[in-house]
Amino acid sequence: MHKKLALFSALVTLGMMLVLIMGGTVTKTDSGDGCGTDWPLCHGKLIPTNPSVETMIEYSHRVVSGIEGLLIIALTVWTFAVVKNRYDVKVFAFLAFIFMLIQSIIGAGAVIWQQSDAILALHFGISLVSFASLLILTILLFEGERLHRAVSERLKIHLYGLTIYTMVVVYTGAYVRHLGATYACVGWPICDQNVWTFESYVQMGHRIMAGLLVFYTLYVLYLARRETNRLVETGMWASLFFILLQVGTGAWIVLGGHATYVPLLHAFLITCYFGIVSYLAYHAYRSQKQTTASARQKSV
Repeated sequence: MHKKLALFSALVTLGMMLVLIMGGTVTKTDSGDGCGTDWPLCHGKLIPTNPSVETMIEYSHRVVSGIEGLLIIALTVWTFAVVKNRYDVKVFAFLAFIFMLIQSIIGAGAVIWQQSDAILALHFGISLVSFASLLILTILLFEGERLHRAVSERLKIHLYGLTIYTMVVVYTGAYVRHLGATYACVGWPICDQNVWTFESYVQMGHRIMAGLLVFYTLYVLYLARRETNRLVETGMWASLFFILLQVGTGAWIVLGGHATYVPLLHAFLITCYFGIVSYLAYHAYRSQKQTTASARQKSV
């Protein structure tokens, strides 16, 4: 089904992953003000002269994000032009565009109006939704009209819940970074200190929620194994792999992983995890719709 479009969608999805990683680099290196309060210009210029390291990090992120935005627009237009009978494909193309637009507005607002940490934390989560939409769109384009085995109502509800809860955990992690609370706790997994600050409570709260996410992932994997649903089970095994590594890198950061690549790996792993569980949640919804439609056709 539309092979060239599917390959282009895969390319745009990888581009969104790059945007997320570069955005994490901006946050990690405190380069958000690298271009001053000018947007879309950088220090009043289209191309900055004699830029500092922070300026180059912020400017390169803007350039790549701008190119990715144009690619998403092209992908959305192409999808609507050639895909005639797949409403879901068009929906995810539209969602990728809308959330890309929202995250661009928040990014610009962060530069111009210096928004609060709570608002800035939304930026990564919204970009993550755009990435997940692109990933699902790509998978749907490669799959074509393939039918899937129905997922039970119980498993479907927990896949929905896992996706929503992951967004909450992602937000708390982004808030930790923007608040500057990454090293607010001594020790891991429990904060081992006598004096607790607001930042300490935020950091510890994120750790607890991340730990619960691991157990929730294990529970949904257990449900998938009980149903012997091969696709969901395989996806949940992959999700468990990514979330365990993600928790491991979180501990690494707290216990001494000060190199820039460590938090970027942390962000990359949760991006992969969220992409998988988002697809599985939509797969559960779609498979039940397909089964219902098939049953109606047989009864006619």
